[in-house]
Amino acid sequence: MSKLTRNATYLLATCVALVGLMESAVQAGSLKWESDYDKAKKQAVVESKPLLIMFTASWCGPCKRMKSSTLSNSKIEHEIEANFIPVMIDTDDNPGVTRKFGVSAMPTIAVVDPTTEKAEKVRGYQGTSEFLSFLDRNKSEINLASATELVMEEGNGEVLAEDCLVSAIEEHKLVDGDKKFSSTHDGYVVYFASAENKKKFDQNPEKFWPELSGNCPVHLAETGKLMRGEVRWVVSFDNKLYMCHSKSHADKFVQAPAKFIATAMTKISAKGSEAALR
Repeated sequence: MSKLTRNATYLLATCVALVGLMESAVQAGSLKWESDYDKAKKQAVVESKPLLIMFTASWCGPCKRMKSSTLSNSKIEHEIEANFIPVMIDTDDNPGVTRKFGVSAMPTIAVVDPTTEKAEKVRGYQGTSEFLSFLDRNKSEINLASATELVMEEGNGEVLAEDCLVSAIEEHKLVDGDKKFSSTHDGYVVYFASAENKKKFDQNPEKFWPELSGNCPVHLAETGKLMRGEVRWVVSFDNKLYMCHSKSHADKFVQAPAKFIATAMTKISAKGSEAALR
């Protein structure tokens, strides 16, 4: 692929095929639960959602039963996906996070404010009805800033992408960025795989910069809320780049990019922030 085209195109087809090997996530039912606490906390801040952390262990029988029953219930999955950032912490692999929240028995489930790290916890196996009550009770008690304020202003120094944008766009590879090779654009920090890639970006940042300040067009169109996309799901359309949040979002976007872009712009315009977009 030598250039961007009018068609919506995956730039990282190889990464689409191999994503299961690279994501820091574990499966419970049909939902993917993040296993990296720090990564999940950053995502929770961006999406203005509380964390839902399940502390588990490979040898924990009640944990396995809860994963195969309660957490696989479609109503539970919908509630979690809509209101929380789910995290699965193996206590043997993550003793630091386990100690941070004073966990001594498994399973322990905690709803955590990602900013203050205030936690509401429950211990032991939870059936569907009692777990739904726990989720409903605590999603309203963790008060976070609204995620519906769609003002796409310049960043304030946060990292837009830890994966190298230049490698993704020119080489169609997902490569970790190195903090030694960083640049700032529109107030956001981006990392690159090499000094050469940093130089390419600095010479022509607009060539590599995603639309919507890196927010997922599908999530914005469907929910009216901002959610940062990922370099692994970058898609080109009409000589512009869009970072989707997940494979499912990227698949949807590729099928009808113009529709999602138009709807996303309508959502932004309705909030009176269209002028803040590039």
